[in-house]
Amino acid sequence: MKAVRLIPAAAIAACLALTACSDYVGKEATHPLYAKAMSAKTAKSYRESAESLEEFLTICPKSPKAHYDVALLYKENLENYPAAIYHLLKYLELSGEALSKQDQADIRRYIQDCERLMFESYRIRNDIKLADDVPQADPAKLAAKNAENAALREKLQKYIEHEEAILAQNKELRDRNDRLTRAAAAAATTAASTSTTAARTNAASTGATAAASTSTASRSSIPSSTTGTPGTTIAGENGVRYYYVAKGDGLQAIAQKMYGKASMWNIIQEANKESIGERGILRIGMKLVIPPAQQ
Repeated sequence: MKAVRLIPAAAIAACLALTACSDYVGKEATHPLYAKAMSAKTAKSYRESAESLEEFLTICPKSPKAHYDVALLYKENLENYPAAIYHLLKYLELSGEALSKQDQADIRRYIQDCERLMFESYRIRNDIKLADDVPQADPAKLAAKNAENAALREKLQKYIEHEEAILAQNKELRDRNDRLTRAAAAAATTAASTSTTAARTNAASTGATAAASTSTASRSSIPSSTTGTPGTTIAGENGVRYYYVAKGDGLQAIAQKMYGKASMWNIIQEANKESIGERGILRIGMKLVIPPAQQ
């Protein structure tokens, strides 16, 4: 086997003393110790890689990347969960706002996973120790204890599954409530729009029907004579009257005589538009239909 040439520690320290830690933050790969750690990791010498990174961190303790890399080694390869948790916390502290909220949440979940594994490791070690310390334990009592532990683990698992089911159900109910709320709002908006359109259409239809009925009734009750003594009024059927235009008459003047209100002239114009036209041209002696005053 070819001998590996080691760099004297004193020489490394002398080189590193010439460079400030901040010079390697973000450029860790250019440092000899960091490069050595990565080479060892590639060769699956995980403990050597972790030791090189720890040595690098004594020189450059503010390197988030070095803390993160050594944390991964401790968790994934060396099962040193307390050390992994420490370096992950330092990674979060040093990264600060450089990490997105999602990345921070992922790191915290990774820390929780380390804590879980650490607890499980301690529990397993404790069980093994108990078995070694009491080799002459009553097999029946040991079996009962194991059964009790298994029942507790099963009960804990059921609690976890129950909580997850409740969380999923709550989320489904919230989503359903949001959908119903949006649907109700959309239905209310549509109903209001439909109601407004129907009301306008109904009003327009009613007005047109009323006007047509008045015009038809007026035309059907006009006497055969179309001229008469100017200024005279003749009573017709269904409250309709007839007026013969006198000299100086206008629609407003006639409305004042017939209804007591000059503003009602348009009623007379509407009832007689076939004979006087849109411009309301009157001739002396012309017969005009005077519909009943609208209530």
